[in-house]
Amino acid sequence: MNVLIVDDNVSAAELLQELIVLQDHQARCAHTAQEAIDAFSQDSYDVALVDLTLPDRPGTEVAQHLRSNAGDRPLLLVAISGYGAGDAAGAQAVPYFDHYLQKPIDFDALDRLLARPASA
Repeated sequence: MNVLIVDDNVSAAELLQELIVLQDHQARCAHTAQEAIDAFSQDSYDVALVDLTLPDRPGTEVAQHLRSNAGDRPLLLVAISGYGAGDAAGAQAVPYFDHYLQKPIDFDALDRLLARPASA
């Protein structure tokens, strides 16, 4: 799988990237919404892990852009946030994503998501 990690916390994104690569996947980090949009236009991704709070745009806007530009490619969108899915900010984001992982990320849960076919 090719995974796009979108998180403005550089250290957290790079650690997540390392863990994903150790699981025999490819991963690229983007630290702003614009970097994510640019990366998505340059490569094909199966999964996008998108932080909800980015410095230049909300993660929900990134998710909408990626989904609308995925074409026929299956894309698994996963929200990653310090907010829980039951918090107001998290609840507003849920409709834009296929899954929601609260920080600190449960790596076993992430592994289960990455083990699924892209269309699941």
